[in-house]
Amino acid sequence: MSCHDNLDLPLLSLGSDYKVEHYMLRLTCDVEQRCFSGEVYVFIEQVGSGSTLTLDLKDLHIDTVEEVNADEEEVSTLLDSFDKRKSNELFIYWTSKKERQALNPSLESWCIKVENLQKKKAVLCFTYRTKPEGSSVSWFLDDDGKCCCLTTGSLVNNRSLFPYQDAPTLMATWQLLLQVPSGFVATTTGDDRGFLTDMGIYFYTSMLLPLSTFALAIGKWKREEIPFHLESKTPDDRIIECRHPYYPCPFAHSDFAGPEIPCQMFYSNSCDPSLFKDYIPSSIEAIFHILGRHVVPKLDFVIMPRSVTCLGFASPGLILISPSILYGHSPMLARLGHEISHSWFGINIGPKNWNEEWISEGFATFMEDVVDLKMSKFARRSELMELKAINRYQILKSDCQNVDPFLQSVSSLNPETNVVINGLHRDKTVSQIPYLKGYFFLVQLVKIVGLDPLLVALKCYVEYFHGCLITTTECVDFFCHQFQQKEEIRHHSQLWLYNSSLPEWKPEFSTMNILDAQVTQHLEYWKRPRGNPPLFPFAQAMPDQVLALLDRLLEQESKLISAKSVRLLMGHYEPHLINADTHHRACELIVAQQCARLLPMVREFLLQHPAMGAYLYGELVHTNRPQFQTVARETYLHLESKLDTNFKTIIRDLIF
Repeated sequence: MSCHDNLDLPLLSLGSDYKVEHYMLRLTCDVEQRCFSGEVYVFIEQVGSGSTLTLDLKDLHIDTVEEVNADEEEVSTLLDSFDKRKSNELFIYWTSKKERQALNPSLESWCIKVENLQKKKAVLCFTYRTKPEGSSVSWFLDDDGKCCCLTTGSLVNNRSLFPYQDAPTLMATWQLLLQVPSGFVATTTGDDRGFLTDMGIYFYTSMLLPLSTFALAIGKWKREEIPFHLESKTPDDRIIECRHPYYPCPFAHSDFAGPEIPCQMFYSNSCDPSLFKDYIPSSIEAIFHILGRHVVPKLDFVIMPRSVTCLGFASPGLILISPSILYGHSPMLARLGHEISHSWFGINIGPKNWNEEWISEGFATFMEDVVDLKMSKFARRSELMELKAINRYQILKSDCQNVDPFLQSVSSLNPETNVVINGLHRDKTVSQIPYLKGYFFLVQLVKIVGLDPLLVALKCYVEYFHGCLITTTECVDFFCHQFQQKEEIRHHSQLWLYNSSLPEWKPEFSTMNILDAQVTQHLEYWKRPRGNPPLFPFAQAMPDQVLALLDRLLEQESKLISAKSVRLLMGHYEPHLINADTHHRACELIVAQQCARLLPMVREFLLQHPAMGAYLYGELVHTNRPQFQTVARETYLHLESKLDTNFKTIIRDLIF
């Protein structure tokens, strides 16, 4: 059920009598005007009894719509061959056809309709321009002060970048010829890195995907290869059955490449990517050994400007990463495991119903901790994984207290729907509930069957469902088939995936968790400080232990410790220097305890990590203390010109 009907995202193209099988896009990027202009050619096939093509869009200026003169056999020849769908020569042939017939489309707020089409298969050309108010593309100044353009995920997906059929089941292939200004580089979600032609940079994909997964990044950046140093490769000569609609699939032939995959990184001059370059190959190798062969042909990484309001965003073969992940002496590199895991969970296997995004995000969040565990040489890594779960539950608890209750159920009993329920709700941009409820369902599976058996099952899950869109029911049924504990698995799926409230959860340690016990010891000290404060002895666990300590101090309803003790605590642990996560939680404690003398630490956080600041702005304002509210307003005004439109709207509503 929706909390407000006007917050539902309509999927109007589901009612179309024609399905788009292939897109050809010719786009020109105008950095000065901050817009794109060009054409999109849609190769369509009749699937219904009517004669209307419907494409979803939002905030686009449509100049003309034409039918390209072509017989149906010629269209079929292209659509029947995936090799032809990626041919640059055929792209030029089709986009250069002169014989066309003007059509009279009906343009609505959320779609464009072309009626009275006569052929079963046809090619239509839409000439259009993007609008400044469109939210699919964000324009920023990078950390060198140069303009760049990114698709960082929008509530309207790509609808204000180009008209297309925007529903999970309406998958297609695409080709793109992209013109960018001199000195700029570009990367997209294509099968390869693109190659330069006289007319622009040419990209293509032969993998069937929803067009909401299309992404691009354009900027004046450095480009660098990420090398792999693997000692040996173990070939996988199995041919795995495909259950998805046909496309050239990596599971349909033997895999001799192993973990290595072409990787490159794009970054501004002011960024040092060395930590990323060291961590990425190890993370990819760890995930490969758990989940199996690669499902995308390349991975490009773009280090985004600090002002981009997300920590990471994964698309097929293209991953955007916030520099906040690199911050501190114990940086949040494990986040890379989350984004890389999306190649398997979210891209290669996705939700049939976008109301069930936990199918992507829950698995990726779980893999983030698993990859970190597998890469670690820390003797107490299993205890550390348990501590991470405790910390994540605190985040889930906070989210459930602050997010609209209508957004707290992550699965749908009705997989067929023509809207994304509450898909335009602003809380969806900041809520981690789908991530964490999905994560805890998998944590419960670990408790039921054990970690190693579950990881074996995850590889089977990837091989069984690869290339498919699935529902929560299919996912749960798979694990029930894999394991004997069917009743327990179904019980926890009801508890975590279908329940709109917060389930009770308490860690059940098989043995004493020393790391958690140390956090409790530190908490007791800060309740009644006497003598020298204790230290956390394990460097590998210290960031998560400090995070857990700050969470437990925040959980107390009354002022548990004095402002003086908060200052001593900050000086002792220096959470603002550990990583962006501990810095954020330290700022929450400072605001909750209203420690005015530590406000410079809060201001510094908001300036350095805008992607993580939404919650803090609200907390500063809700103190009702002018000194705290001034920090929120002055910091926002300092950053305003660098932030994207959606984030600015959220923050303005909070503080003004």
